[in-house]
Amino acid sequence: MAVAIYATDADYSVMRYGVPRSEDRASIRRRLESTARSHGLIGSEMYDRAVKRFDSFNFERIERKLDALKRKVSHLFDTDEVRMMHDIGDFQQAGPVLQRWIMANPRAKRLHEKDMIHGYKSSGYVPNYPGRYGHDDPDYQQVMHGLHYTDEEGNDVFTNYLHIVDDDGRTELTFGAQTTIRDSIWANFEAYLDAGLDDPSDPDNGSL
Repeated sequence: MAVAIYATDADYSVMRYGVPRSEDRASIRRRLESTARSHGLIGSEMYDRAVKRFDSFNFERIERKLDALKRKVSHLFDTDEVRMMHDIGDFQQAGPVLQRWIMANPRAKRLHEKDMIHGYKSSGYVPNYPGRYGHDDPDYQQVMHGLHYTDEEGNDVFTNYLHIVDDDGRTELTFGAQTTIRDSIWANFEAYLDAGLDDPSDPDNGSL
């Protein structure tokens, strides 16, 4: 089965040619200076323009874009349902269902509303309950209903949110889905936040 990937000319160039290694970039810069010196062009307007042009290339942004494109392809057929998530591409390329439960994490939601992480904005994500975090957030309640955890003071806590239980005693999430969100999705998402490198909520692989 063929898969079409739509990309701008710049994105296509990144996919086709990649990014020069740092040592190659340094070599190109030295060669530029050596050539200019041998022709007596050091300090000339032509040389200054060439150096400025070379230095204008944002190689870090290009590298990030290349990583994002690779992750988009490798996670193209991921299921948009609650599941174990480990790789950062799992998070960056998450669909609307997973985005909802990822962003029910109080830390993620606060950072998103302070514009400190991307928070899937380019994917059209909008929080169901803006300004409500933790126990005050109905999505958080769905995840944590009936689960045991230890709070910041070291107390053992077990909370039931009875208002989210239907007449048959069921909630929106199964027990397995709840523990997967808490112990895999939230735990690994926060680990990427702690690392402070790639933004796990940005499909285009922006930095934190």
